[in-house]
Amino acid sequence: MSNITSCTEPQTLVTSILKPVLILEFIFGLPGNVFALWILFFKSPWKACNVYLFCLVISDLLLLTGLPFRIDYLFRGEDWIFGESFCRLILYIISVNYSASMAFMSILAVDRFFRILHPHHRICRMNVRQALMLASTVWMVVLALRLPTALDLVLTPQENSSKFTCHSFLLWTLPSVQMRIYTSVQLIEVLLAFTLVVFCFARVYFHVHGRLSKGAHRRVKRAARLLLFLVIIFVLCFLPTVTFGIILQVFSCSEFLTACFHASSALTYMNSALDPIIYCHVNAWFRDTLKGKTNSLGLTKFKMSAKTNRKR
Repeated sequence: MSNITSCTEPQTLVTSILKPVLILEFIFGLPGNVFALWILFFKSPWKACNVYLFCLVISDLLLLTGLPFRIDYLFRGEDWIFGESFCRLILYIISVNYSASMAFMSILAVDRFFRILHPHHRICRMNVRQALMLASTVWMVVLALRLPTALDLVLTPQENSSKFTCHSFLLWTLPSVQMRIYTSVQLIEVLLAFTLVVFCFARVYFHVHGRLSKGAHRRVKRAARLLLFLVIIFVLCFLPTVTFGIILQVFSCSEFLTACFHASSALTYMNSALDPIIYCHVNAWFRDTLKGKTNSLGLTKFKMSAKTNRKR
């Protein structure tokens, strides 16, 4: 038990930094994702890429519903008061967001790759029904793969205290055989998704670079920017948590690694606040609605997409 306590006791500096960071992520993430949900339901026509965006929005909103409980947990000095079942549920939601976000970002990357480099491929002709079938399959796989997070022990009493710790940290520092398998699968999942996104970005980037002398189409440049942004999200939000988790399994706990792992959790949550930038690059209705709002305030003079102008 002493080993558990030494690994999971509150890190004062890290905790003090995490609290305002998580609050800002919630403040910026919730409006952007609610706005995206409204656009997808009531403004934008349904097509395959919007199905993937919708799934990304749902994943982010799931995370954002659990974020206030994590913030409350930190403000109480890492004391969980909502019971073990709810602790398992919140950690499960967070881990589902982790996998679902990577999966649908990877799908969006592949979608952009084929639309730019192979516009006549059958993938570019997928209808809404086919996209829904693909998305449903992804959700089933993600929900199943993340079940160990909800089944393993995550709520533990702190030594010489009435407080209870609710953190996935234990899954990495004292893993069972099942959890070692789970974390190995998670590492493979991250590396495969990251490799796929980097490959799509590299191919599209060199395609754009090769056309610069002729003037690449604005849509192609936007796709390249989107793929670059996806690479940045992976590096910033997804890779740190799994990297420090694996290091913890190899080298066991230390004050520095403990602090790094806790800090990386804030980066994981950040993807929900950054995803509206993805919506701007993929969905013209989301992009133009934001442009219209800033134009109406006299702040900008953005030009609207011809695509949305035709349907107004």
